[in-house]
Amino acid sequence: MARLTAGLRARAILRLIETGGGFAAVVRRGDETAGDLLLRVRDSSGTVDLYAPATGLDGSAGWMRLGRPGFADAAAADAAVARAVTRDPDLWVLDLEPARPGFPLDEPVLDTTPEPDPTRASAEALFRPKRP
Repeated sequence: MARLTAGLRARAILRLIETGGGFAAVVRRGDETAGDLLLRVRDSSGTVDLYAPATGLDGSAGWMRLGRPGFADAAAADAAVARAVTRDPDLWVLDLEPARPGFPLDEPVLDTTPEPDPTRASAEALFRPKRP
């Protein structure tokens, strides 16, 4: 199956947010065809979440939240974006302020937290040093 170019996908996301009553802007324009996307999503309280495209274990497309939910301030998010741009100079960065709270796209946010392993937890408890 053909993959949409980064430029086309970026323009579609901008239009979707703006037609929904939100604000959207291109912060950094990457390579039109070979680039990837990074979404900086702000909510009305000022918290910022970063999302990158990801593929689930079952092959489904979605988005992955980078870092912890809700960066404390925009400066921390900007530093994370700068590091991402250093790693990938073709990266597109979009700044989104959707009209309604939450992730603004219909694609799912993939859960990247691993399931707890009960065997590992038991082993760690067994070998944990005892406190006096």
